[in-house]
Amino acid sequence: MVKLDFFYPRWGNEHVAWEDFLDRVVKAGYVGVEWFPFGEDTDPERVVKLLQKYKLSYTIVTCVQKKANSISAYFALLEEQLNYYGKLAEKYFAPLFISVQMGREYFSPDDVLTGLQLCTRVEKQYGIEILQETHRNKWSYGLHTVAPMTELYPQLKLTLDISHWYCVSESFLEDRQEELNRLLSHVKHVHARVGHSQGSQLPDVRKKIYRDIVATHCAVWQRWIDLNKPDARLTMTTEFGPPPYLIPSGNQALDCERQWKQNLWMKNYLSRHLIT
Repeated sequence: MVKLDFFYPRWGNEHVAWEDFLDRVVKAGYVGVEWFPFGEDTDPERVVKLLQKYKLSYTIVTCVQKKANSISAYFALLEEQLNYYGKLAEKYFAPLFISVQMGREYFSPDDVLTGLQLCTRVEKQYGIEILQETHRNKWSYGLHTVAPMTELYPQLKLTLDISHWYCVSESFLEDRQEELNRLLSHVKHVHARVGHSQGSQLPDVRKKIYRDIVATHCAVWQRWIDLNKPDARLTMTTEFGPPPYLIPSGNQALDCERQWKQNLWMKNYLSRHLIT
């Protein structure tokens, strides 16, 4: 039987005290959090100590935010960040993995290979899996960019956020299901956000009008689970985001609560409907 563990994103809760945030995450039944250590003005070492205190696992999601004047400068910044995470893990305890939003959509295949080789090198150095997140604006923005890379780099490992691919292709990839199914063996983690052909996040996933779209996503995730049966530990992040992914109300506290309720609804829905 597959063990399915759910993680909650720190994204959207940066204004909430870490103790309050982690207490709520524990009470909601999540096993850990997804965290971008440079996404807020907080001491990362303090956060890792708090995660230990609350007995929570964590995953890291990251991208290079500093401006790079060349692709080589970009990769130097990426390696610097990954090494920081590795040293943090050595000092305290390691994340289950790191999801990297790497590069840009204009990176050449050679550029992408350079980045993948860099990630593999750091992965071996620290013993922490490094996954490539499928994401708009990155090299992995579409199924058509990722599928050929599995031929060039068979060890490719993915965090699948299929909502981006649906948005980019303006479809649910109805005519690319065979290609998509082949890619599922490379997926190590799932971002369980529900998008559509015109956006990467539904206005409110709980509304019955969107049940068919939710079912389309669940069918892909179920095939991924089935690939890993009969015995595996799989992880999913319920990654419904804050504004601008969420339609803003102008009230930060209200929007944070709307985000929380959609993520918790998603966790409960998947727990009931995915067959593990």
